[in-house]
Amino acid sequence: MNMQPTTTTDRISLIDILRGLAVFGIFFVNVIFLSSPDLFYQRNSVLPDESAVNQGVRLVIDMFLTGRCYPILSLLFGVGFYLFMRRAEQKGKRVFKLFSRRMLILFLIGIAHGVFFYNGDVLHQYALLGSLLMLFYRRKDKTILRWAISILILFLVMFSLSFLQPAESLNAGSAANYKIAEDSAAAAIEVYHHGNYGEWLNFRIQHEVLPNLASEQIGYPSMFAMMLLGFYFGRIGVFENMGKYTGLFRKIRNISSIVSVIVVVSFACTRLKFFALGAYQALLDQFLIYGCGIFLSFLYISFIVLLFQKPIGHKLLQPLKFVGQMSLTNYIMQSVVSVVFFAGLNFYAKLDFLTVTGYCLIVIAVEIGFSRWWMNRFSLGPMEWVWRRLTYGKLEQARPAAASVVQTASDQRPR
Repeated sequence: MNMQPTTTTDRISLIDILRGLAVFGIFFVNVIFLSSPDLFYQRNSVLPDESAVNQGVRLVIDMFLTGRCYPILSLLFGVGFYLFMRRAEQKGKRVFKLFSRRMLILFLIGIAHGVFFYNGDVLHQYALLGSLLMLFYRRKDKTILRWAISILILFLVMFSLSFLQPAESLNAGSAANYKIAEDSAAAAIEVYHHGNYGEWLNFRIQHEVLPNLASEQIGYPSMFAMMLLGFYFGRIGVFENMGKYTGLFRKIRNISSIVSVIVVVSFACTRLKFFALGAYQALLDQFLIYGCGIFLSFLYISFIVLLFQKPIGHKLLQPLKFVGQMSLTNYIMQSVVSVVFFAGLNFYAKLDFLTVTGYCLIVIAVEIGFSRWWMNRFSLGPMEWVWRRLTYGKLEQARPAAASVVQTASDQRPR
C-alpha cells in the first residue's frame, strides 16, 4: 500500500488543502447570491421561475455543495482552536484572553465583510461560536465527543419537527412568500442597477444583512457541533497521526458514501418532482441540504484525507495548500471582486448561472496562482497578517506559512 508517513508538514498541508477546497466550494454557492437576487427566494423557501440552464446549475450546486462546505470549515476551526490554545499555553500566554481577543477581531472583520460585501458572511458566526469552545477546553475527550454528537442529533430532530406543520398552512404561506420574494427581488435589481452607493448600501443593510443576522441562528447548532468534533479530533491527534486513523477514515468514507448517495438521489428526485410532495417539497429540500448535507461533508473530508496519503494524490493536492494558507484573504477577495464585477460593472441579475459558474472558475484559477505567488514570497497572507498583528500586537518570527479563516496556521507549523 503506497502510503506516505505522516509528518508535521504533511498534517499542516492536509489541513490547508481541506480548507482551500472548502473555501472554493463555498464560493460556488455564494456567487449565486452575489450575482442575483436569489437570496430573497431562498429566504422565503421558494424557487424563482427560471430558465432550464439556471435550474440545472442550481440543482448541481445544491446537490453537491450547498450546506456541505461550511461544516468542513467548522470542523477545521475546532482543530485550529485546539492547536492555537495548546501552543499558546506552551509559550506561557494567557490563552483565554488571547483567544478572546482573536475572536473579537474575527467578529469585527466578519461584520465589516457582511455589511460592505457579502450579506451571508460566516466569519462573525465562527467568532461567536468559537468563543464558546473555551467552555470545553478543560473537559474530557469523551465529554466533548458526546456533546458534539448530542447537538447534531438534536439539530436533526428539531429540523424534522418542521414536517409536523399542516399542509394547508404551508400552502397558504408558500403563495404569500413567493409574492414577497418576487417584490424584494425586483426592488434589489432596481437598486443594484440604478441606485447610487448610499442607496445600495442602505438597501443591503435593511433588506439583506439585518434579516440574515436575525435568522442565522438556525444553523448554529450544527456549526458548533462540528467545531466540537474538530476540537475532539485535535485532542486525539487525528490529523497528526493520519496513518493510525486511516481505518477510521475508511469507515467514515464507506458509511457517508452510502448515506450521501441516498441523500443526493432523494434530493434530485424531489427537486425534479419525480415524487409529488406538495406543500412539503420545500421543507424536504431544506432538510436534505442543510440537515443531511453533513454526510457529504464527512465524505469529502475522508476522501481527501485518504487521497492525500497516496503519492499521486499528495502531489495533485499540493497546489491547494497555498489557497488554504491564506484562506481568509481568498474568502474576502471572492466577495470584493464579485461585488465590483456584478454590482460595480452592472452585471447583477444579467448573467445566467452557467456563465456565473464560468466566472467563478476564472476567479478560482486566479486565486490559486496568486496564493502560490504570494506564499512563496511572504509568510502570511494580507488579511492573515492583519488578523495576527491585531491579535498579538506584534508579529513573531516569520514562519513558512500563513494563518487562515478557520485557524492560526502559523501557530501550528514547525519552527
